[in-house]
This record gives sequence, structure tokens and C-alpha cells, in this order.
Amino acid sequence: MKEKTSKASNPARNRAKVIEKVFSKNYRTGAAEVLFTVDDIRDAIAEVRQENPSYREGNVFDVKYEFASGRQPLPEKIQTIGPWTITGRGKAKYAFVKLTSGTEIKIQDDLAFIYLPDATPEIVAEYAGNDEQGILAKVRYNRLLDIFLKIACYHLQNHWKTSIKNKGGCEIDDLYVGLSFSGKQFVIPVEAKCRGERLHKGQIMQMIDFARARYGGLILRPIGIQEMKDGSLTFLEFTPAERPDAIEIREIRKYKLVPMAEVPLQKQQSDP
Repeated sequence: MKEKTSKASNPARNRAKVIEKVFSKNYRTGAAEVLFTVDDIRDAIAEVRQENPSYREGNVFDVKYEFASGRQPLPEKIQTIGPWTITGRGKAKYAFVKLTSGTEIKIQDDLAFIYLPDATPEIVAEYAGNDEQGILAKVRYNRLLDIFLKIACYHLQNHWKTSIKNKGGCEIDDLYVGLSFSGKQFVIPVEAKCRGERLHKGQIMQMIDFARARYGGLILRPIGIQEMKDGSLTFLEFTPAERPDAIEIREIRKYKLVPMAEVPLQKQQSDP
């Protein structure tokens, strides 16, 4: 029988303790921004390891990413004086930034489905996997960005690890450029989340900063894609804000890919 993971060796629990120690070490009463470095993370890991000798951390930089990406919420002890998000401040330098609202992107429950014929090749659907890269493959084969944004979208690169000046490293799930009927050009960074995960303002802000720095001459249209429990995909276009707590949803649609025979064509043709 497989043994249950003990509290002492639970990676998520220990990483929460690490980030708590980093915050407590650097926080000053009333601060709206709390600076820290990768060395602060290393020191906190050593402290937690003393308390829980079974804890072994294989990726120091991923401790920060665990919370900056929303993979795990920041511990309650931090959020009680928050909410906070984590952002880069240069090479191996970071900051907790206090927000006026929470970091999770909330999607309304009453969105109606837009049914689309599934053009994903069967062999791709078989082997694409259930992660965000599988979602992004469906997006490309079904031209969902073109449909959602009503412009021609051209794929540039996916899973792009890069850096932003004065903000440090970042990772972009997918990147497109676009062209409108009048010739306007767009840059379209994409953040995708599979079911069980949630879009996070920190990551949306990161891709906004990246696109603004790298493609300043293009019109910026940041996109989030959330896979729902029923397998549908909710597309969200965000405002290209200057701060995470200023990010707003500009447009939202929910698409369901189905065989052509299951598309309610007559109803959708008559909808306004």
C-alpha cells in the first residue's frame, strides 16, 4: 500500500512555510510593496528544512513561481494583510505587491455556450495531453483566436521563456500577432489554464509587461483561456493595465467544440 504523504514532507505545505518566512522577514507595517531576493528564499528553505528534515527543495526559483502563477494561493497569514501578488523586480529580485482586490480571475457561471465544429485532427486529440499545451493545440487547429477577436491571427511561438528589463524572467504560454481588415497590427499574448487551475492577475500582468516591452508598436490584446469542468473553453480579453489590480475583463465568450452533427446550427444562425 502506498504511504500517505506526511505533513512534514508535503511539498506544497513546506513551500507555503517558506514563502511565509520570506514575507515576514521583509515586511514592514503599512508597506504596499515588500522586496525580496532569491537568497531570501534560500535562507527560508534552510529554516524550514531545520523544522522538517524530510523537506527537500529541488527548484528554488519554482518556489516563487508556485505563488506568482497562482498554482497555490499565498498563505492565509500573508493574505490577512493583503491581498498580494508577486512580481519581478530584476534578476533574482522580486516583490510582494499589495492589491485592492483578489488575484484570481473570476468567471461568471451563466455564460451561454457557443458551439463550434471541432476541427482538431483525431491524431492530435489522441496525443495532445490534458495540460495547457493540449488546450493551445485545439485553439490553433480550430482558429479560436481568430473567431474570438474577429481578426486574422498568426502563431509566433509557444512556451516562451524570456525576461523583461527590470522585472526578471517570465514565461509566455503562447504568442500570436494579428491583422485587422483595415491593416492594423496586434500582439496577442495568451495565458491558458486547464481545469483545476485558475487564471491569475499576476501572470496576466507579466505577459502584458512582456508584450508592451517587446512589441511596443503593436496594439496589445492580452488573452486568457480557461478550460472549464465540462471541457468547454472560456476566452477572456483583458485591458492592458499598468497594475494587476487595474486589470479588467473587456470581452468574454465560452466555446464548446463538438462534432458538426451536434452544432445547433438553426438556433445559432437565428441568434442576434
